[in-house]
Amino acid sequence: MKDYQELQNLYAITEIKENCVDVDFAYAFISAMASSELDLYQWMPMLFVNAEESLSSEEVATKLAQKVLAIYENCQEKLSLQMPIYIPQEGIIQFANGYLQALMLIDNVQALRFVEGSAEENLQQTCLLLLDKLATPETNDAQKLAMFEQLPSSEEIVALLPSLLSHYGAQCLRFNGASE
Repeated sequence: MKDYQELQNLYAITEIKENCVDVDFAYAFISAMASSELDLYQWMPMLFVNAEESLSSEEVATKLAQKVLAIYENCQEKLSLQMPIYIPQEGIIQFANGYLQALMLIDNVQALRFVEGSAEENLQQTCLLLLDKLATPETNDAQKLAMFEQLPSSEEIVALLPSLLSHYGAQCLRFNGASE
């Protein structure tokens, strides 16, 4: 929670607030990237509204980079120990979107492929499905709505996610060898 609050404090800087994605999205994205083996340069641009942009102030850019790296390292440590990660309650839609976007990037670059029907694949699919329900509560897709009705309520999902995502993150770290 401390990392999240410190990131929120950085977002009080106008240049960060105007040029970076939503703070909840960013926090989730960084947290999810901690389970990958991707280098910072491969995903850091995703934290900006325009990936081609950068911050004009070197001091502000350094503060942001240091905080991103601290969150990444703290989350990686928590995931390796299967400790629950902090999930902000108020920005849950943006958090879910950020986590999903990061998982899609990881999958596209690393191509995490678990054995079909395995417990690992089931955990992956469960996390993706629950995050999708939180990220798209207002969907018009009838098929998705029917599937979402079979899932726990949003409140129950929010209660389950810290533990589920930490287990999934630890699984990814083991799978890609990042925890060695």
